[in-house]
Amino acid sequence: MKSDIYNLVTVKDGKSDNAEIVRVFYEIAAGRLKSDLKLLNYVDEVPVSFGATINTVERESVELEVHEHQGVIIKRDKSTLIKSKHFYNGLSVHCYAAYVNVPKKTVILHNFAYAQIRAERREAVRVKLHGKLPVKFSYENVKIVGYMVDISANGVSICSSSVPSTETGQSGLLNFTISGNVLEVPGSFVKIATKGDDGDICVFQMEPDMKTDSIIGLFIYQRQVEIIQLLKEGLVLE
Repeated sequence: MKSDIYNLVTVKDGKSDNAEIVRVFYEIAAGRLKSDLKLLNYVDEVPVSFGATINTVERESVELEVHEHQGVIIKRDKSTLIKSKHFYNGLSVHCYAAYVNVPKKTVILHNFAYAQIRAERREAVRVKLHGKLPVKFSYENVKIVGYMVDISANGVSICSSSVPSTETGQSGLLNFTISGNVLEVPGSFVKIATKGDDGDICVFQMEPDMKTDSIIGLFIYQRQVEIIQLLKEGLVLE
């Protein structure tokens, strides 16, 4: 799971925090606290979250019964995030998977640490794209050309091999085609998020009109449906 999804938080120290988190699991397992655990993973930026119930708590690990979809992703990520109102100060918990059995819907988790889920602060759902969907941002006689990395209702990231010097807040037009719709959307340059061998990842804010917003919203929804379908197909893989 990527670090831009969450950041770890130390309350006392690693050992003490782990012990306090395990204590919460013991209290839930004993029925002294209400069972409200939810696991959270991200697939191509789309959140996948299902409830989980405790089977056993042993020393510094917990065995959970989980949803099949969550099990598939945990097996891939080898980690997950846990949410519960019983954790300290509204924090979530990050942990690693010591064992995953998808057919039996069982996982054993350990190495617990408090975490803040940064992705939940986003104003809109963001989905990552596969393949190279062309995008162009233009203003005056300047063009930033590349392919789409991810998109939300109000923003888009582009990977470009050549990025001319552009000031933050520079307004222009974003041109791209999704679901057969050729779109020209007013937008502005936000920042270069990362630099890499394949190009720079540039972030843009978009200001779509109602029609364009509807087209983008449907595209994002369809991408979410595709991801869920991939999860279902993944259930047969062990």
